[in-house]
Amino acid sequence: MTGLRIAVIGSRGIPAGYGGFETFAEELTPRLVELGHEVTVYCRRGYTGDDLLEEYKGVRLVHTPYLKRRSVEQLSHEFTSILDSLRRPFDLYYFLGTRSAPMYVPIRASRRRIVVVNTDGLEWKRRKWSLVGRAYLRFAEWVAVRMAADELVSDAKAIRQYFKTTYGRASTYLTNGAHVLNDLPEGGLDEWQLERGSYYLVACRIEPENNLDIIIREFIASGSDKELVIAGGMNYETPYWRHLQDLGSRGRVRFLGPVYGDMRVEKLHLGCYAYLHGHEVGGTNPSLLKAMGCGNLVIALDTPFNSENLEGTGVLWEKRLGSVAERIKQADADPDEVRRLGGEAQRRIAEHYSWEEIARQHDAFFRDVARRRGLPV
Repeated sequence: MTGLRIAVIGSRGIPAGYGGFETFAEELTPRLVELGHEVTVYCRRGYTGDDLLEEYKGVRLVHTPYLKRRSVEQLSHEFTSILDSLRRPFDLYYFLGTRSAPMYVPIRASRRRIVVVNTDGLEWKRRKWSLVGRAYLRFAEWVAVRMAADELVSDAKAIRQYFKTTYGRASTYLTNGAHVLNDLPEGGLDEWQLERGSYYLVACRIEPENNLDIIIREFIASGSDKELVIAGGMNYETPYWRHLQDLGSRGRVRFLGPVYGDMRVEKLHLGCYAYLHGHEVGGTNPSLLKAMGCGNLVIALDTPFNSENLEGTGVLWEKRLGSVAERIKQADADPDEVRRLGGEAQRRIAEHYSWEEIARQHDAFFRDVARRRGLPV
C-alpha cells in the first residue's frame, strides 16, 4: 500500500515545546509515518529546543524563517513554509488553522496537491486581537471554507456544526488525543515544593479567552485551604498578564510560568486535587484531554466544546458570580466524588481519545481523499 507525501504547516514545530497544535503534530505525525506516509513538519526556530533536528521519529523537519512579531509571526512563517514546500513533491497539505488561508488558495487552484485545513477553534473570537485583527481572522475563516480547502477537518462535533450552520459546508470530525497516565514518580513535585492533593491546577496559555481572571477571583472567594497553581506563560508582556499577577497576589495563587519537557506538566496533573478549565473559544482542547487522561476531576466552563469532551465525567461552571467558587467548595467537601469523576474521565479518554485511534482515523481519511483525486494509495 502506497503512502502519501504530507506537509504539515501551521504549528510551531516538533518536538513540541509550546501549545496544542505542537503536541497534536508531535503525537500524530510519527504515527502517520508508521502507517506508511512520508511526513514533513514545518518548524520555527526557537520553539523546538536548542538543537535544530532534521528528523524526529521518522518525520522530516524543515525550519523556515519568520518575523518575531505577535501579529505576523504565524503568517510570515506559513508564507516561508509554503514557498519552501513548492519545490518539494507533496501530495497533500495538512494546514493547522485557518489564519493564513488566503495563502492556500493558489495551491488549491493548481489542483496538483490536496489542501486539507484543520479549522481549530473560532480564532476570530479571541479577545487578544484588535477589531482589525478579528475582522481579518473572520475573513480568513471564510476564505478557508469558500476558496482554500479541498477538505475541512473539525476537532469537535460542535465546531463541525458551526461550519455546517454558518457556511453550509460539511467538515470531517477528526479530534485530538491524550494518554492515560496514573503513576506520579517519587519526588515528582519536589521542584515546585508541592504535595499531592494540596492544590488546584490550571495549565494554559495566558490569554483572556481562557478566563484566568475569573478563575483566580473565584478561587480566592471560595476560601479553599488549597493552593491555586497556574502553569503557563506568554511570549509577549501584556496588561492582562500584569492584571492577573495583581489578582493572584491577593490569595493562595502561584504562577509557575511555562512548564515544558520531561513530563513536567503531566506530573502537575497527576499530583493535583482537581483541574480548573476556563477555555471558551477553541474546539477540543488538549489541556482538557490531558487532565482527563491523568484522572483529574475537571471543573470546566460550560461551553458546547467542553461539555462534548467531558460528556458528564466532569463538573461545569458558568460565567456568573460565585459559580466557580461553588464548584470548588463542593469539590473540597467531597473527595470521594472527586476521585470517582476523575476515574470516569480517564475511562472516557481510553475509549474515545487514544492517539493510536486518532492516527488511524486520519490515515483512513487522507487515503480516502487521495483516492477520490485519483492518487494510488
